[in-house]
Amino acid sequence: MLKSVMAATGVLLSLGLGATAASAAGDVANGEKLANRFCKACHTFDEGGKHMVGPNLWGVVGREPGAAEGFTRYQAAPLFVQNGVEVWTEELLAEYIENVVTFRDTYGEGKPSAMVMAPLKPEMATDIVAYLATLK
Repeated sequence: MLKSVMAATGVLLSLGLGATAASAAGDVANGEKLANRFCKACHTFDEGGKHMVGPNLWGVVGREPGAAEGFTRYQAAPLFVQNGVEVWTEELLAEYIENVVTFRDTYGEGKPSAMVMAPLKPEMATDIVAYLATLK
């Protein structure tokens, strides 16, 4: 029975019908604490919240990079879209938050942006994204 459940779960995940790796592994409560520690100086999290140095992060999961309504200071985000980041998935957000510079080198052709932060441990990025995924 357990093998059948595991096989079915594997099929669902491979089809994209299950929880993503970030939400399955992320700790939402810890992610909220970490977001308040690392992100709150430049971002807001409330529905309809104002933009600051960075855009409001309500609804960021599933949104196209550079598409937060009313935020006009994007620098690298348009290049992310040109280089294959169609929407912010949990996995891509975790990759971005974990190491902003590496992500910009990969998807943004190295173009700098206002998003400046030291690399985080992968589990910290995953927790932050688990929290961000609840903002909808």
